[in-house]
Amino acid sequence: MQIERFRIAQFGPRLGTRMEGESAREQLFALLRSLPEDGQVRVSLEGLDVLSTSFADEFIGRTLHQLTIGEFGARTMILETPALDLADGIDVKLAQRQLAMLCLSNDSWHLIGTHTPAMTETLRLIIDKGQTTAKELAGELGLQMNACVNRVARLAKLHLIRREQIGMSGPQAIYSLHSILTG
Repeated sequence: MQIERFRIAQFGPRLGTRMEGESAREQLFALLRSLPEDGQVRVSLEGLDVLSTSFADEFIGRTLHQLTIGEFGARTMILETPALDLADGIDVKLAQRQLAMLCLSNDSWHLIGTHTPAMTETLRLIIDKGQTTAKELAGELGLQMNACVNRVARLAKLHLIRREQIGMSGPQAIYSLHSILTG
């Protein structure tokens, strides 16, 4: 998997307007389109002093929305920040849009935006394993297969995991699930 970093601070240390966000978003779109199908952009907040919710919504919120509706195929996006509080505005705007995103800070990951404890628990297991199947995951979580498949489908739609169909078992598809942190 090809990973590219996109430093927001290239637009300045204090970003506040939707116009600034729109300009930066166009460059991010271009980078996403240039990546292979399994590529990933890691958006870095390093070097920022201020990031307004207007900029965050225009830049991250709109991009993540386009990602989840399939405009960029299977590509993924992760936020990297030296301090979790820098991502507060992004967290708020993603929650308003019913979106979620992985955020890396100080060698650990956090889920920002809209999420439930069940989503976080399922995502944690997939990240810890790196790769698993829905059947294995259902067993470890103590869930019925349908409940597990619903959780996994939500995580995949939000581009928080990669889901690959590897077969069929009757009318049910069999999926291999992959963490986007490990490729």
